Amino acid sequence: MIDTGKMENLISIGELARLTGITTHTLRMWEKRYGTPHSQRLPSGHRRYPKEDVPRLRAIAKALESGYRASKVVSGTLEELHGLMGLKPLIDPNLKSTKENENSSNEMLIERWIKGVHEYDDDCLIQGFHEQWNKSGPLKFIIGYMIPLIERVGKGWESGELSIPNEHFATECIDSFLTSKWRQLNSRKEGWNILMATLPGETHNLGLLMSAVVASLSGAKIIYLGLNTPLEDIISTANSFKPKLLCLSISCGKRLLDTEDCLLKIKTELNKSVTLISGGKGTPENMPGVIKIEDFNTFNHWLENFDKKLPTAV
Repeated sequence: MIDTGKMENLISIGELARLTGITTHTLRMWEKRYGTPHSQRLPSGHRRYPKEDVPRLRAIAKALESGYRASKVVSGTLEELHGLMGLKPLIDPNLKSTKENENSSNEMLIERWIKGVHEYDDDCLIQGFHEQWNKSGPLKFIIGYMIPLIERVGKGWESGELSIPNEHFATECIDSFLTSKWRQLNSRKEGWNILMATLPGETHNLGLLMSAVVASLSGAKIIYLGLNTPLEDIISTANSFKPKLLCLSISCGKRLLDTEDCLLKIKTELNKSVTLISGGKGTPENMPGVIKIEDFNTFNHWLENFDKKLPTAV
């Protein structure tokens, strides 16, 4: 008999098919032939499957796309699948391009982290983040791993695969890791200042944290005001400390007209020596006096060029 407390973590085969992209016929065939995915029976006789198996099944689907046989991968754990896909370019470099294999391996790793989200395993996430940060470096880590993971968590929440507590847990782990990293990179800097903040009413902090990581790779010393900052505080801090840059992160949660009003007020009252830049899906197009940054790679290059143009202290 299934524990009623665990019912919310069980889904029908139709739901499992929708979340993984694997047909119900294939899932039934695998269960019969390989014993996985393993179902549990309700008192009514209907079968239900654990949500936490979704990342592994998505990884299996990716392995099959890369040319593996079902008999080779269907019974594998997520860790085994990740290992296989990581070795794929060495095993059969002609089957797909190295770039495609790298993307598949990255997706496997992200599904492994999603499994950690399902299980509330912060050790899995934080340790995995540290390992990949050390392998990739900060910029590639943000672009190649953090952004896809955040998008995957969002899609998992929207589809019902991940619960609200799952999403909050993942966000807290990412927040904690990114905060520790940019502060470590920012420590003991004595360069020019960049002020970083979000507009009042903003509820998303991860965009600004990722921006802080990228900014910390430049010569700038970061002054971080963080989430939901009152306009008066942004303006007064900028005018008091006179940073070279004021960097805002704007999600798509705010209404465009409200965002434009906030930016206009900041630009009107901001010291003319401060350059205003903004990124995120909520940043308006062609706003006078506001430089829109499209992505983190562009932000990194823009900061490098900005740094070079600054006068060298004598």
